[in-house]
Amino acid sequence: MEIDGPKGVVISPFLKERPEKADVYVLAKAGTLKNPRDLVASVIAARNLTQADTALFAPALASPANLALLVYLGVDLLDTTRVVADGLLGRYHTRDGVWSFSEKAELPCRCEHCRKLAEGCDKTGPEAVNLLVSHNLQKLEEELLVVRDAIRSETIREYVERQVRVTPDQTACLRLLDQEHSYLERRTPEHRHSTFFANTSESLGRVEVTRFAERVRERYTAPVCDVLLLLPCSARKPYSTSRSHRLFAEAIGSSRRYLHELILTSPLALVPRELEECYPAASYDVPVTGRWDREERAWLCSCLEAFLKKNKYARIVAHLDGELEEAVRDTGLDAAYTGGGTNSLALEKLSAAVSEACRGALRLPDLRLLRYKAQADYYFGEGAGCALLQGRVQVRGRELQDENKRPLAANTPNGSLALSLLGAKRLEPLGRYIVTIGDFVPKGSLLAPGVMDADEQIRPGDEVIVEGERAFGLGRARMSGWEMVESRRGVAVELRHVKERKPV
Repeated sequence: MEIDGPKGVVISPFLKERPEKADVYVLAKAGTLKNPRDLVASVIAARNLTQADTALFAPALASPANLALLVYLGVDLLDTTRVVADGLLGRYHTRDGVWSFSEKAELPCRCEHCRKLAEGCDKTGPEAVNLLVSHNLQKLEEELLVVRDAIRSETIREYVERQVRVTPDQTACLRLLDQEHSYLERRTPEHRHSTFFANTSESLGRVEVTRFAERVRERYTAPVCDVLLLLPCSARKPYSTSRSHRLFAEAIGSSRRYLHELILTSPLALVPRELEECYPAASYDVPVTGRWDREERAWLCSCLEAFLKKNKYARIVAHLDGELEEAVRDTGLDAAYTGGGTNSLALEKLSAAVSEACRGALRLPDLRLLRYKAQADYYFGEGAGCALLQGRVQVRGRELQDENKRPLAANTPNGSLALSLLGAKRLEPLGRYIVTIGDFVPKGSLLAPGVMDADEQIRPGDEVIVEGERAFGLGRARMSGWEMVESRRGVAVELRHVKERKPV
């Protein structure tokens, strides 16, 4: 039907071609998608072949147990069909799963409906059936509120990792979804304000982990240096604020200007000292047992091997202990192993090993400038650091300035890099993280309909450069670059600075 208002279209669960344009797409036969592979494949196909600003509706599928997974997978609209039908069939739902109501000796819920059910009404009578349906509906509504709150607090991934343990099929769905790295990466913000909790084995494959490792491997280049110091992570972040790393710094002393520091950790594998304030390095937490399982070891060692292949050092000092030292030794790395630790004897060994290794070593430039260079490369790609720091520059507080004391960039409290218009001009020729707009000067936020083109690398939370025939500005992306181009509504960029270009 040709209509003027919002439009819905029913699509196949295994879509092969782009459907006609609509506002809502209804996934046909969604309730029959019991196999984890089928469910993941059908939702991904639907999301990849429909516009970014449209909604996906999966009817007859939601339950309190799987709602979080479905939302994380990419489903926007859900209904009550399944829990109502199950209630009529005598099935009792909670976020921990579904059971036969007639077999429950006690009800694990104290809602008003369960209180009435526990008073002794006929379990097969119409009153009990109506109460059971009402209970199932309440549990689904409660779970929806929990999921919404998890999204707002930026903890939806952690909640999903916990919730999928309800059934093996849900755990399988999450693991299959994590294998679709491109699908998740294109939709995952570059930064979030909540602490990143890596509590399960699935955390090792999270986008935040793989993205950080990829950027360290592909964008980051260590400073020219003769000595590498390998250190363990700390519970407190950033590492430099922790007691252990302050003690390491005291033991290293003046030798710090002659060596490069690399922190080994799980699940991020490697964190160069210059990037310790970047997300997620500055805000993650893991269960600390001192044990490294096979997957963690393999991930760490592969990342370390790639790092040392790209960045060369004459000498390496490894201040590690326990299974972390064992994992590094097993790679065959030629290093001076000091045994790790923070007691006085351990710190004396570290100091002596570093002093010996740094004898005759090349002196590093200002460590604050190295941090700005590394962060610029991390956020804007290889070469951005050199472009931003060209000429005579200086650091005053948390601000990078040019030789005339004009600001180029600043470190924000959340670890990101905020450019000035002058700093953005230096990076503009690289052609990265740029949003191209039409012949107008935006005011306030930049909406998606005003975007003509955008760098595909852009993710929500990225610092972006906005340029058009009449305007040049800066802001934080609220969408991925591909979403800005596809979308017909919504905020694309929250603008911070906008300057009208002078006509040529």
